[in-house]
Amino acid sequence: MRLQLCGRRRGALNSDEIGSVMGENIGVSNWFFACGGVFGAIGVASGALGAHVLKERFDGATLEIYTTAVSYLLVHSVVLLVCGAVLRANESKRWFKFAGNLLIVGILLFCGGLITRAVTGIPTIGKVVPIGGMALILAWLAIAVGGITGVGKPK
Repeated sequence: MRLQLCGRRRGALNSDEIGSVMGENIGVSNWFFACGGVFGAIGVASGALGAHVLKERFDGATLEIYTTAVSYLLVHSVVLLVCGAVLRANESKRWFKFAGNLLIVGILLFCGGLITRAVTGIPTIGKVVPIGGMALILAWLAIAVGGITGVGKPK
């Protein structure tokens, strides 16, 4: 879509104009895409770091914790992208908005907590991990409810 606005370069829009052109929840879907992409990149980089550097420095249990965190980070990054895509297609899917926010919290607390614990060796950091795990579980349940109820289906 090309836009020509009076007195501006082609395509130059401010944030208010973007919201009015694309719909009210476009900011949320963009946020989910941005977070999902960044989390995915961090997951790939962390996986490579674990496979090539940390594998020799960690004991078996610590490497397993780290590997679990990276796996969950990658899987939930993709799910966050899906929530963004659902919202982009239908901005009234509030369960997917709720799920995406829970995914961000869950990834930060669960995956971030496990990775930080593995790298630093500080066990008290692991206290946030169960909260993050619960956020991830609730995100999956929110996705299920959003899919089953069809709240916000296009007419």
